[in-house]
Amino acid sequence: MSSLADLRTQIDALDTELLRLIDARAALGQAIGEAKAKEEGTNRQVSLLRPDREALLIRKLIAMPRKAASEAVVVRIWRELISENLRIQGAAHGGLHLNMSAGEHSKEVLVWARERFGFAPSFGYVNDATAAIQAARDVRQISVLSLDPRGGAWWARLLAEPKVRIIAALPELTLKIAGARPHAVALAAIQPEPTGDDLTFWVSDSREHENKIVEHLSLRGFAAEWLCTAQGLKLFGLIGYVQENDERLAADSLGSLSGIIGAAPRI
Repeated sequence: MSSLADLRTQIDALDTELLRLIDARAALGQAIGEAKAKEEGTNRQVSLLRPDREALLIRKLIAMPRKAASEAVVVRIWRELISENLRIQGAAHGGLHLNMSAGEHSKEVLVWARERFGFAPSFGYVNDATAAIQAARDVRQISVLSLDPRGGAWWARLLAEPKVRIIAALPELTLKIAGARPHAVALAAIQPEPTGDDLTFWVSDSREHENKIVEHLSLRGFAAEWLCTAQGLKLFGLIGYVQENDERLAADSLGSLSGIIGAAPRI
């Protein structure tokens, strides 16, 4: 068996190698940013975010054999690496910025936002949910809002937004736990892409009881779960990626004001 001193020496050597690899990864991110700048010019209209690509990468990593590292630490480390990579790529355009509603000083929501998007994005508060949605129209902005029904049915306003969509559900690492529901979501000006394991967000003004609506959805081939009700509007999660123009959701029994407002990959 190796002595304690030998084991510590091995860790020191690994730390040196890890730093070299992290720096090499960051340098590639810088090269990618420069290549994108040449293609796009000075007017950036495309978001740096790629939730689909990130989810596929992290799923691949946590599926790899490990002797001791937990799944949670793998996710946290790569979330920070991705965050730093996006900071480097977006440096010429001001990088990414996280917004939270001034009415929501929940420490948990802020922690979940940092776990998902890392510590590279700058951070600040906006006045309310309306301001958060407006801020998210900018491709450099991400807005994070609670699904607490006391905050009202702010999410229904996304039905009238042509570009802003829910792209992440928080806390991220609980989405696959039986009975767990997202407590907050992140908004951005991008169209979510399917990843093979997603949660689609759907709004309805139906007066039917939530359980009855879930039954109606089941008859149309959807596995659904009720998430939130506020101001007479209901928010549901549909398991899987559902297209916004899916005709199965057009039935009168599902409400006269309804629609999909985004999707989030499940890790």
